[in-house]
Amino acid sequence: MKTYAPNTSTEADYAAAIQVGAKRDADADQARWTFMLTLFFRVVALLWIAEGLDQWRRILSPAEGFLDASAAVMAAVIFFAVMDLVAAVGLWMVAPWGGVVWLLTLIAQIFVSAMKPGFFTGGGVLMKGVDVVLLTLYLFLSWRVNRANGETGALDRLVDAALARVKGKGKPVPADNEYSR
Repeated sequence: MKTYAPNTSTEADYAAAIQVGAKRDADADQARWTFMLTLFFRVVALLWIAEGLDQWRRILSPAEGFLDASAAVMAAVIFFAVMDLVAAVGLWMVAPWGGVVWLLTLIAQIFVSAMKPGFFTGGGVLMKGVDVVLLTLYLFLSWRVNRANGETGALDRLVDAALARVKGKGKPVPADNEYSR
């Protein structure tokens, strides 16, 4: 007898638990937002591969003078050379840990760009701007996917209440509706 993951009774149910993308029987909105988030992850993974390879170029190129750099710069280059590629693999696989590693490297990139603007190719202001846009887009897509999956939280209730006020032209939302829960 074959054994399957907890709460699955058939091989099809088990395989469905490990598929990337939309769930079976997903509605169109849920499938669309899940696809958009997956596409975003894949595009960012390609960008992070390029960034990681650029850091490896700095390490391996004799013209860069990696060994002549300060210890802090060397540590940062090695950190980004490894972590950018790890994040890229995780994002490409749409693995939860990939998103976590990517967010860690993204925040580190913003910090390093602020402290040493010339560290990254393209300059600090451009890098910070791109990173902030990517972070904002990620937060928006994640929020939309969770909302399409029926997972609502305090932010959703706040947005719904604000939209209800705008649609009602500033009228307060009655306490007996779904927004007051």
